[in-house]
Amino acid sequence: MKIGIIGAGGMGGFLGVKLAEAGHEVFFVARGKHLEAMKEKGLTLREEERDTTVTSFIAAEDPSSFGEMDLIVFSVKLYDTMEGARLCLPMMGPDTIILTLQNGVESVDMISEVVGHNKTIAGSIYVSANIEGPGVIRHNGGAGMMMYAGPDGIDEKQYEKIAAVVQDSAMAGDRHPDMMVMLWEKFVLLAANAGLGAMTGMEAGAMCQDPDIRPLFEMALKEVEAVANAAGVSLQQGLVPMMMARIDALKGQNLLASQAYAKLHGNKLEVEWIQGTIHRLGQKYGVPTPVHSLCYVCLKPFANGAQ
Repeated sequence: MKIGIIGAGGMGGFLGVKLAEAGHEVFFVARGKHLEAMKEKGLTLREEERDTTVTSFIAAEDPSSFGEMDLIVFSVKLYDTMEGARLCLPMMGPDTIILTLQNGVESVDMISEVVGHNKTIAGSIYVSANIEGPGVIRHNGGAGMMMYAGPDGIDEKQYEKIAAVVQDSAMAGDRHPDMMVMLWEKFVLLAANAGLGAMTGMEAGAMCQDPDIRPLFEMALKEVEAVANAAGVSLQQGLVPMMMARIDALKGQNLLASQAYAKLHGNKLEVEWIQGTIHRLGQKYGVPTPVHSLCYVCLKPFANGAQ
């Protein structure tokens, strides 16, 4: 397949290396020193068992010369969503599908405002990765799984492209029957880890091993679950205990949230679309969200990076 990747950060870089290694034509949209390093030395993925460097790709800041793609992997931060969606336009053809791997629960709607409806599928990827340095992606761990689902109206053939991405990236995963359930089930854990992780500078496993933080972490999970239910999204029973057990079982892995990493490095935060979403929807539906609301008001001053 001909695959465009908007954003060569943790997720985009991880998948880009895997897909290029599997023989796909990969086109990265990137910028700055990261782009320069990719063009000069290739893109390296550092994993516990090995380092992989690929050079068989094209990378540029402007994708206007790339041509039409079979698939676009969309992995920019939420605050860059609208700009990223506009960058997709020159790569869109009649059969192009976008796979968004962004955090939060509103990405498909946001992208669709720019590219049109029934052209975007949501993916929930359970991989921890970040840019270690220009041209280098560090894979920290995670479950190595991706679920995916789209809104009604997506051509069934498009899902075959996503299935190929999962297989060729050596991940587990499958199509989920309900996009919003899939997104909210990931958002329960993601939001708690992103909020409290950014506040403490700690990853999920360490927070859950701390007797003072653990109950707050569990409360944060329950707040998102309650907001989802109030919004009409019926999540599976026993989700919160299952997630706590999953974190405990991954002891030793680095489960630092991308927002926590951004906060530690003085970068912009996705707080408006993570804690902000829970805070606003909690108010809308009359659901108390004290942990997320506190994280929201404390992290808002850092939304645009270190002051």
